[in-house]
Amino acid sequence: MSTSPQRICLASGGTGGHLMPALVLARALQDHGCEPTIVTEGRDVERELVQRELPEVPYFELSRSPRATWRMPGWLLRATLRARRELRSRGVAGVVSTGGRASVPAALAARSLGLPLFLLEQNAVTGRANRWLAPLARRVYLGLPLAEPVGARALLTGTPLRPGIGNKSRVAARGELGLGNDVPVVLVTGGSQGARVLNELVPRALGALRRRLQVVHLAGLGNDQAVRHAYAAASRDGALSVRVRPVAADMDRLYAAADLIVCRGGGTTVAELALVGRAALIVPYPHHKDRQQLHNARVLERAGAAVIFEEAGLDQQAMVGCLEALFADPLRLVEMGEHGRRLGRRDAATAILDDLLHELHTPRVGAVREGPRPAPAGPGRDERAHGGIA
Repeated sequence: MSTSPQRICLASGGTGGHLMPALVLARALQDHGCEPTIVTEGRDVERELVQRELPEVPYFELSRSPRATWRMPGWLLRATLRARRELRSRGVAGVVSTGGRASVPAALAARSLGLPLFLLEQNAVTGRANRWLAPLARRVYLGLPLAEPVGARALLTGTPLRPGIGNKSRVAARGELGLGNDVPVVLVTGGSQGARVLNELVPRALGALRRRLQVVHLAGLGNDQAVRHAYAAASRDGALSVRVRPVAADMDRLYAAADLIVCRGGGTTVAELALVGRAALIVPYPHHKDRQQLHNARVLERAGAAVIFEEAGLDQQAMVGCLEALFADPLRLVEMGEHGRRLGRRDAATAILDDLLHELHTPRVGAVREGPRPAPAGPGRDERAHGGIA
């Protein structure tokens, strides 16, 4: 007697940091014989990413959330009713939220239908949507050790990452990118929207080093031309060989080719840095109220894998001094990468799916079984004792 495939809805959106882990999980669900469905708010960047990565997976969109706070209750009610209709008509057995506003109505719809809810938190500080939804969740999967105490329902699994991340050698990646093996490579990335502080300060700092360097700088959509001009002005002696792109779809190659990565501190980025084993200089985004990115970056800093520069008060001289010290000691760059690699985890998607599928067949709501180790109670515990962070 055959059984129908398990149908799971993944609710996500807002940024690639939320949506990409959902897409990786969706692919893993397919490999397990399940039928994933994806729901977002339907923003252009979300739609483009879903269509590029998983065009064959069923997908529906909720209406976009309003900017005005007073309109949020009405939107939440309408979006929850829409999500409820979709979940019921598609025969969904459970919902996984990876963060973003679309996850809230999808989660509320799931609970109103009696469906189990699972959360994935990629950051070391719980995001606002997941913080609201945590009391409703059967399980919370953690991408990083949380800076605050967590309950028994939380499991430290790591963040599901694209399969290519961490699988390519430095020599192979540089050959594919046309980069030389005798000059250090710096990768600068501020995400799909770019980061102004990196786009403005890093070209000047690298130019001031007067060292031969190969640079790949991901400037963000619409910022690439200005960043090219910044490098041209900063490196008049030709010491820098620079390639500026708005965004990149080949992050596996770029990570692998780099000796040093200068970046923000998103949860998915930190997990990727650990998996690829590359030294990092992290400038956390400063405007989150709970300083998520700073706490994420400190996971690597405590391991000796990253240097953190907070944006407030950051100046060119301080960054030049740090970069000069790093490039003057190539062995330190290698050691930093190795320290990070010890925290990396390749089996995050498998760990999540093993537990999720077991829970879907466990009639006791909130049941806890032997299996993945629980998350540590706080940052003082040794992350390596809990299977890594990614």
